[in-house]
Amino acid sequence: MDKYKVYTDYLLEVNSHTNLTTITDPAEIDLKHFKDSLTVLDYIKEGDKVLDLGAGAGFPGIPLRIEKDFDLTLIDSVNKKVNFMNEVIEKLGLTNARAIHTRAEDFAKDHREGFDVVVSRAVANMATLSELCLPLVKVGGLFIALKGPKADEEVKEASNALEILGGEVIEKNHFDLAGNERCNVVVKKVRSCKETYPRGQNLPKRKPL
Repeated sequence: MDKYKVYTDYLLEVNSHTNLTTITDPAEIDLKHFKDSLTVLDYIKEGDKVLDLGAGAGFPGIPLRIEKDFDLTLIDSVNKKVNFMNEVIEKLGLTNARAIHTRAEDFAKDHREGFDVVVSRAVANMATLSELCLPLVKVGGLFIALKGPKADEEVKEASNALEILGGEVIEKNHFDLAGNERCNVVVKKVRSCKETYPRGQNLPKRKPL
């Protein structure tokens, strides 16, 4: 089975009536969804517990799980996206993978420091993403944000948040993806943060640390 073709075909089928992606050309899907997702594959070890936060239509989590055997949880606050991801997981026959309909601040109550790696390609600034993701990372684990051309600026603005949340930027991997400027920001969790984080009431977005 060509899992990427099955994924692409089903994405386009569902996208025709449910808004999952603005990218609808199969070659663009391959580049901007699959290849972009796989740029962080080397940071994940077989057997790791991995969380994809704000996973949308399953990127980067599902392509990563296609390539490597680890335990994958994907969360998103939009139910139709969660349903789509679970359907893809079933169609591809992926084991140890599930999508859950929840918000990060609720999920963190029962899963604090529960993951070796947390990845996110969600559309939020680095300070906001750090507050949502870092409390879920084990001390010594990684939070990886898949970012675009403003990554350096975002990291600078997130310095206070990273300090509060026990995160330390260990790598900023800038690269060009067929003319698209990308940057994967790799943050190591060096110490635990207060249990008050992530804050509720959408505060990580409305009032970033």
